[in-house]
Amino acid sequence: MFLGLKYMKLKLLIFLFSTYSYLTNLIFLIIELLPPFLRFIFFKIAFKKLGSNSLIDYKTYFRYPSKISIGDNVAINRGCEFYPSFLVNGGDITIGNNVVLSPNVKIYAIGHDSKTKSLDGIAGHVLIEDDVWIAANSILLPNVRVGRGSVVGAGSVVTRDIPPNSIAIGAPARVIKKRFFRE
Repeated sequence: MFLGLKYMKLKLLIFLFSTYSYLTNLIFLIIELLPPFLRFIFFKIAFKKLGSNSLIDYKTYFRYPSKISIGDNVAINRGCEFYPSFLVNGGDITIGNNVVLSPNVKIYAIGHDSKTKSLDGIAGHVLIEDDVWIAANSILLPNVRVGRGSVVGAGSVVTRDIPPNSIAIGAPARVIKKRFFRE
């Protein structure tokens, strides 16, 4: 009896998840057809926060938009993907002001715990502070903070915090030098 109940619960969860995935993909297909001002209104409602003058290109994907905060003057290019956690604790994605995400940047605030046999889900906050540029095809993993004024080079994999005003490249990303500004 208990095994049958557990099996039915698992089947229900699979059905609910596949239905959610189907509806999400359908909604994003419709959003791709909307003009920019209607997309902005939709995103303003869907996100936890969406700042002014932020541009979100077409062909972007947001898994759980209610767990994503985007500041003012943010540019998100084509092909970027955001995966915050569905878990209650942690797993939010926060993007500061004046941030540029180049094409195909992927941000993951959830992963799996390789120390458990069942690969339990683990979540960690991802924070991108103000005045940051994340170059094309970079990946940010859970529990990272990209400091104010930093640059992450193309194709980098950010596995730990990047200090402010740094330039980091590689897989895993390592700071190669400090960033200085012309006045």
